[in-house]
Amino acid sequence: MAIEATPRSLLGNLLSRRFAANYLSTLAFMGLSWWFVTGASDFHRSMMSGSWHLGYFGSQASISVQDVFAALLGLYALVLVPYYAAYPWLHSKSYTFARGLWFAFRRAPRPVVLQSTSLFPSFRLSRLSRQAGLALLLKFFFAPLMINWCLIHIANLTGSLFGVVDALDSGTHGRLLFDNHIFWAVFQLLLFTDTLLFTIGYIVELPVLGNRIRSVEPSFFGWFICLICYPPFIDFTLRFLEWQGSDFPSFENPAIHFGVNIILLLAMTVFAWSSVSLGFKASNLTNRGIVSRGPYRFVRHPAYAAKNLAWWLGALPTLGLLLFAGNWKGLAYSLVALLGWSTIYVLRALTEERHLRLLDNGYVQYTQQVRWRFIPGVW
Repeated sequence: MAIEATPRSLLGNLLSRRFAANYLSTLAFMGLSWWFVTGASDFHRSMMSGSWHLGYFGSQASISVQDVFAALLGLYALVLVPYYAAYPWLHSKSYTFARGLWFAFRRAPRPVVLQSTSLFPSFRLSRLSRQAGLALLLKFFFAPLMINWCLIHIANLTGSLFGVVDALDSGTHGRLLFDNHIFWAVFQLLLFTDTLLFTIGYIVELPVLGNRIRSVEPSFFGWFICLICYPPFIDFTLRFLEWQGSDFPSFENPAIHFGVNIILLLAMTVFAWSSVSLGFKASNLTNRGIVSRGPYRFVRHPAYAAKNLAWWLGALPTLGLLLFAGNWKGLAYSLVALLGWSTIYVLRALTEERHLRLLDNGYVQYTQQVRWRFIPGVW
């Protein structure tokens, strides 16, 4: 039975030690994150320098990623006040992790140099503290990245939509309209939808939304196989598996050109539909409850299947040129690279399934209802 908070109880919660511990520890984590992304990390400093130019309707305003990030941190700090007051039974992840570290150090035996080869005390974090630390690391890595991508897609989507309007006004039609404007407007809308939901998913956890993180992927391999798909780690992956595809494959034959690109947009629609079905539970490396609606009624990893189909379609012009040129070495490498990326996503799916099976949350029953991982009737 839910207990409704009264103004008096909210005030009492605001003055409690629990509220102070939750709020101040979270502010400390946010401050550490701000210092890291704006000062310590070259990658994040470069990312934060990006800006969004509002050159529409006569406006010359410009908003940087750092400005947006600072505004979101400020807003987040304000929202946390009523949040922790309304849910006094919660322990923030920052507090749980900090308390776990403190207890682990206190319980650790004193180092005895004469009796041990280690100069440092050994200590073990509790499972709850480890999970809190992993959740903080998850938000620490993905939240700035998703905010940046979300801004990029907003800017690209805005430009594409205005481009469609201008092209229609100028009488542009046919393949030129599709290639230069309509395709990109739809493509950016789908990417923006996906990125927005994941951005909210990493930032917002509310009991009323049912999207609190129940567990985080505990294995090194699970994190490794996921992070090599994202910057800055993807730069290392691309040294071995050079990118072969194109977001917009072009063909001389109009029927093939329109057919392939429409199928590609349909694949990306399934990709975005998967994110919409996840809703506010969208995030990597987490267990936030089982979703069986939307495309998850048919396969267990629809987003990965759709993304890989789009990549293979995007690589068709490259594969065709290498085949007709008789460049068998180049063709073999391109196929190996494509298969390598597909293998990475198969491994991501397998590690995610292993993680979801760790808790008794209905995933085993879900796999019995939805037998296929990627392709209905095949696998």
